[in-house]
Amino acid sequence: MTVEVIEGLKRKATFSINKSDVQDTVKTELKKYAKDAKAPGFRVGKVPHNILDQMYGGKAFEDALNDQINKKFVSVITENKLDLAGYPDFELTNKEDKDAKEFIFSAIFEVMPEIKIGELSSYEVEKPFCNVDDSVIEKTINSLRAQRAIFNDASKAAENTDKVTIDFLGTVDGVEFDGGKAENYPFILGQGYMLPDFETGVIGLNIGETREVKVNFPAEYHAENLKGKLAVFNITLKKVEAQVLPELNEDFIQSIGVQDGNLDTLKKEVKDNISREVKRRIHAKTRDNTLKALSDSTSLEVPYAMVHDEIHHMMDNATENMKKQGYQADQIKLTHDMFAHDAKRLVTLRLLVQQYIKDNEISVTDEDVNNVVVDMSSMYEDPAEYLRWYYEDSSRVNNARAIAMENKVLDQILSLVKTKDVEISYDDLIKLSI
Repeated sequence: MTVEVIEGLKRKATFSINKSDVQDTVKTELKKYAKDAKAPGFRVGKVPHNILDQMYGGKAFEDALNDQINKKFVSVITENKLDLAGYPDFELTNKEDKDAKEFIFSAIFEVMPEIKIGELSSYEVEKPFCNVDDSVIEKTINSLRAQRAIFNDASKAAENTDKVTIDFLGTVDGVEFDGGKAENYPFILGQGYMLPDFETGVIGLNIGETREVKVNFPAEYHAENLKGKLAVFNITLKKVEAQVLPELNEDFIQSIGVQDGNLDTLKKEVKDNISREVKRRIHAKTRDNTLKALSDSTSLEVPYAMVHDEIHHMMDNATENMKKQGYQADQIKLTHDMFAHDAKRLVTLRLLVQQYIKDNEISVTDEDVNNVVVDMSSMYEDPAEYLRWYYEDSSRVNNARAIAMENKVLDQILSLVKTKDVEISYDDLIKLSI
């Protein structure tokens, strides 16, 4: 038995299996089939050996050989003290030698990397903070009003918050492209329904006017044929409807779920909701910054087998989500490349965090777990009922335990690195992809 390094984490093991050992195991496997075997003219369990061999010999040989391969490979791994990162690829290397008394196999596999966490004290982590003032609360309430706004015909130039109806025709390098043409197309300006360059081009138009607008499609645009391209749109404004917000009165306040219809109560609920969301996003951004410092501090080769498994896990989740959104199977065209970067990052961080926990012997108590669950319950009307529900399922409790463990890791890393408080506006915080 030999083990050689191919490159990086990839290894190749070579081992042999006596054919006589396989045949002995085949006899044992056939006995398992014999007691329940059925064949015309014979009672159950009384099928002659030669017929039994015809019926089950191939399957028994396959099972016997696989059993011997797995046993021998496990012994190779154990003797060489290797930590496997994924299932190996086996190959019979002497299949042309029919007279050989043994099978010679090779196994290609990856081993887990040796991880040594780097020095963290030289890294700086930005800790964002956000001040929520009355203007944020007022803006949020106006957003709630805008969700129930009505729109009236107006004879004026288009501006943000107006509902406009347009005709447009787009070209790239003078050639019309799919989806680049529409008539009587309605949307609300300032809501991000269209690309920023496009909306800017509509603002200021009067009914009946046409304008040529240049639009830069972002590099990450969903349509492959438009990524990073410059398009030219001819836009004609057909209709303008001005937004009319509902009055901020008792009826409106009650209609959005505030029972007493009081403006102060509404403001308090809005502030509480905003504060919870700000807290969640601040934590998530700080988490990302902290884990980036951990990743930057440590050079790590990641096993491809683990990345490959994570890619498929992410693809399966994305497929299920798209089906729930109404996509048909033939409309879902996902590729490995779409998920490769995020999958590798996720696997890298998972390995680093696991090593950090091991190195520092970090553990969590039931109190740590309960603190996480209590924090979750604070956003519900009946926290006590939420707590009872949460603790009914062990998988939910394990999830809270994992969160508590991660929080301890983050706190300890933050105590080692340099930190810098950085203010972020509420609008910018909400725009973050978290």
